[in-house]
Amino acid sequence: MKDLKSKNIFSSFSYERKNLSISNIINKFGTRVIDVLTTFPLSIIKENFIKQIDLKYLDSLVTLDIKVIDYTKKYNKRSPLIIICEDMEKQRINLLYFNLYENQIKNFLKKDNIYRVSGKLEVSKSSFQIIHPLNIINKNSINNYEYIYPEYDLSRKKINKKIFRSVINKNINLLIDDTIPQEWIPESIIDKYKWHSFKDSLMNIHKPNKVFDNNEMNTFRRRIAFDELLSSYLTFYELKKKFNFYKNDISINNFSRSKEVIKKLEFSLTKDQIKALNEIECDLKQKFRMYRLIQGDVGSGKTIIALLATIDVINNGFQVVLMAPTEILARQHYEYFCDYLPEFSHHISLLTGKTKSKKDIYKSISSNKTKILIGTHSVYNNDVRFQNLGLIIIDEQHKFGVKQRIKLLDKSKFCHTLIMSATPIPRSLSFVIYGEISISDVKTKPAGRKKVITSIINIKKIENLIDGIKRKIQMNEQIFWILPTINNDDSNSNETVTSRFNYLKKVFKNKVSMIHGKMKKNELNKTMDDFRNKTISILVSTTLIEVGVNIPTATLIVIERAEMFGLAQLHQLRGRIVRGNLQGNCVLIYSDNLSESTLTRLSILKSSENGFEIAEKDLEIRGAGDFFGTNQSGIPIWRFFKPSIDRKLIIESKEASEKLVKDYDINKEKIDFLREVFYRNENFMNYFSV
Repeated sequence: MKDLKSKNIFSSFSYERKNLSISNIINKFGTRVIDVLTTFPLSIIKENFIKQIDLKYLDSLVTLDIKVIDYTKKYNKRSPLIIICEDMEKQRINLLYFNLYENQIKNFLKKDNIYRVSGKLEVSKSSFQIIHPLNIINKNSINNYEYIYPEYDLSRKKINKKIFRSVINKNINLLIDDTIPQEWIPESIIDKYKWHSFKDSLMNIHKPNKVFDNNEMNTFRRRIAFDELLSSYLTFYELKKKFNFYKNDISINNFSRSKEVIKKLEFSLTKDQIKALNEIECDLKQKFRMYRLIQGDVGSGKTIIALLATIDVINNGFQVVLMAPTEILARQHYEYFCDYLPEFSHHISLLTGKTKSKKDIYKSISSNKTKILIGTHSVYNNDVRFQNLGLIIIDEQHKFGVKQRIKLLDKSKFCHTLIMSATPIPRSLSFVIYGEISISDVKTKPAGRKKVITSIINIKKIENLIDGIKRKIQMNEQIFWILPTINNDDSNSNETVTSRFNYLKKVFKNKVSMIHGKMKKNELNKTMDDFRNKTISILVSTTLIEVGVNIPTATLIVIERAEMFGLAQLHQLRGRIVRGNLQGNCVLIYSDNLSESTLTRLSILKSSENGFEIAEKDLEIRGAGDFFGTNQSGIPIWRFFKPSIDRKLIIESKEASEKLVKDYDINKEKIDFLREVFYRNENFMNYFSV
């Protein structure tokens, strides 16, 4: 492979001049040539180029060469500027522009010059016309004109299509000229799927010589998807080598303390909780490091499993750290551990961004006085030095960035790792998200938990909902009201946190409050405490309360603009009101003009309470990136791999990676190339989930 410092596909891409679109391309895709080339188009477009205007092309999109003859005078501000033109056969055609500066158009479309224009061909008053042409290029650029080109998904990315296409065209030759290692996919798989090479597949999608049908495009996509998966497995392998993954100096043999705690519990563990606990115990006894995921539905009791594992680890002389994604959840975990382990409460410390006595806590950790540290991202601070860390617990790990998790890992290179997640994923998919991780599924819920009744209503029925909330408050029950955005300056809509709060405050006075991510921490914590203490009855919030918040008397959750959320995230939010033994209700409010497909998607949530089933369907509908509610840096953002239809490739690519690694020295060039294509060296640890 070429030196990566030379100009090749790993170099920064070239562009004409820096502008907003270029900045957004860098932010959304990356800085390198390969970053923009590993973008799969929506389709291949073929423009209908005609040499002479004809009635048979009426009302269709056409491309033709024209010569500007003259301009008509505008009669008033509302009338269009008409550019009188002729095609190359002297047939007249007019170009019409409304609400644009006349001088600007005249400077762009100069008299007697030839241009190539695209647009919808129409007829008005016996003359052909195109209103606001879609594309115009001057005579000097006609030789570079593309009749066939890919169309990319740039919606909501604020990237101009022409500028993105110009970046592809300006840099594609680096792919043609670059030296790519010999084929790394086994010949049997290449023949089985009739795949092209890596280079040819990318060339076909970015510089097509014909309009490929869906099957042909899918063949190119699946080829690169296989490479994408292959590179993730190779990255896992490199990480395991780097961190001596199989080495373990931490011996846990005494499990008596967890047994004592279990006897004192006021409830019985479910069969899945017992099974998960036994699996953790077996892991901790082994000579290798535990790397286990506990995935369970909302309210299934994952935290008690983590607590029981924790008490055994510290009983064997080691420390434990638990990292939570939000301060609200960290505080809740801290209170939970103190409640269930009162004799250890003075050995449990909470560390968040707002903790005042940080230096005292740092000293307590380094001296081993703090046995259990619970906190947010603050726990990976450089000043946090453990004397004898034995177990890392990460709650909802996909909500943390990679660098945060790696810093935490560096606190103890050989400690055990336990991950908790309420967003279940299919086992096959776990390979390409976590690597070779052991999984404990916690599906059974604690006895006495009632099902949540889910309703779907139109925003117009909100007054009826308000009447129902009044009855809830009279029965001393509490309500969550969730919206996707904090505020919206461009809209008078009530469908934001601040505007809905103001609306509800007029009805419920001081019984309603709100929280969101932009609030000061002390103000946010006070509001949460008021809600826990029932000082307030309605809490309006963003998805800040999505994970782990435990309010047993909250029996209703209202989710506005429900169509904006994924199923898995809606199910997570719904889990906020299954914490007690009271009947829970979830109301999904949708806006007007909801599509049939979106209503069908929401109906899945109404008919199912199985988080595993919901997550599977959400994955199929929305893809892996949005599946977790956000495109976090620690979760794969696959550009080619589609989990819902490419499951077969998961095992085949895993087997192919094992063959490459078996002869590592021989295949090193291929391995380095693949890893660099999808992960780049500075983000080498991008898929490591500890």
